[in-house]
Amino acid sequence: MNHIMVDMVVSTALVTYSIYSLNRITDMEEDASNIPERVKFLEERKDMILILSIMAYVVALLMGIRENLWTMPIFLTPFFVGIVYSIRIHSFRIKDIFGMKNISIAFSWAFSSAFLPYAFNSNMEKAFLIFSFLFIKCFVNTVVFDTRDVEGDRKAGARTIPVVLGVRKTRFILLISNTLLIPWTVACYLQNLFIEYIPVIFFSILYGYWYINAFCDEKNRESAFNYDYLVDGEFIILALFALAIDFVFH
Repeated sequence: MNHIMVDMVVSTALVTYSIYSLNRITDMEEDASNIPERVKFLEERKDMILILSIMAYVVALLMGIRENLWTMPIFLTPFFVGIVYSIRIHSFRIKDIFGMKNISIAFSWAFSSAFLPYAFNSNMEKAFLIFSFLFIKCFVNTVVFDTRDVEGDRKAGARTIPVVLGVRKTRFILLISNTLLIPWTVACYLQNLFIEYIPVIFFSILYGYWYINAFCDEKNRESAFNYDYLVDGEFIILALFALAIDFVFH
């Protein structure tokens, strides 16, 4: 692994940590009912987390700029989306608009992850395909988490998809969204792109169907452990699967 790849992996991890931590701070109102133990932890360390998050973002930007100036707008995009999403202006926030919470979060993660490689290898077709895949996966994941947080979000006045439509209709939307990855896979196959990773993609689609059904079931919606490890942890599983394929075939 050359030094550019190492810098990009580290800087991407720092950006992810920073945005996630800042989002946890801005969402404390909603989480007060949903996950009180997390809010208590954050309240006791709010200033420290804020300082570390800002420092992480600055370090990530400096590491990226050192390698390629195009990394700067790519890394700054999720930051500005996060500001617009979270900051209240005249009692109005973008996150209060129906569905915008999930769209903005999915866009931020997908944009930085898909277009960072484009800064070093200008294949826009691959970048857009990766973006669309990650956007769908991140959208599904954030809405799945919202099914757990319905009561707290309703009390906080957050117009999430499960709050407005109910969990049953939300489940249907998630299944349709996950199914969009099937024609996406067919398109990749027809264009001879990501062929060696099609088993990983099919696993991701099947895994998505499983956790959508599992966590839209009321009896499973109380466990924060299951959500954190089985939903967000999917990307770790996919990464290990992809690395195994690289090791075997390359």
